[in-house]
Amino acid sequence: MTTALIVVGVIAFLAIDVYVFRKVLTRHRSADDHGEIAVPGETQLTLPAGKISLTYQESQHTASGSEHDIDFDPPGDLVVTVSGSGGETLPVKGPGIAGMGSSKSTGIGFSRVKLGTVELPAAGDYTVKAESAQTAGLNDPKVLIGT
Repeated sequence: MTTALIVVGVIAFLAIDVYVFRKVLTRHRSADDHGEIAVPGETQLTLPAGKISLTYQESQHTASGSEHDIDFDPPGDLVVTVSGSGGETLPVKGPGIAGMGSSKSTGIGFSRVKLGTVELPAAGDYTVKAESAQTAGLNDPKVLIGT
């Protein structure tokens, strides 16, 4: 009986580990599922209904500033808007609880920070616009549109 409980516990532990690792490893791949735009820039995309994420990226690997933080931020004046075909601007909800969170990541040749999510009421054409005057000296700044 004890051996059976240990086996069940080990299997449950491994299943949870696989789930967590899969979530962590696939978030980099899904960041630009729907497209990307240079900063500053604008593009029109056909997007599905539901939640999309907006992520700022530069083509550089940024070292961490401390043990638990990545020393990387988007330009201070960066404004990203998503508008429907009727011209209505949809609200961008920041990451975390009440938009107070932060989600930064790095990989081989890039650094990213999640800007937030947008809930699209229906599938259709949407205009995504990224504006910033502080792009001088940045390394290929862009906004990724993903799931």
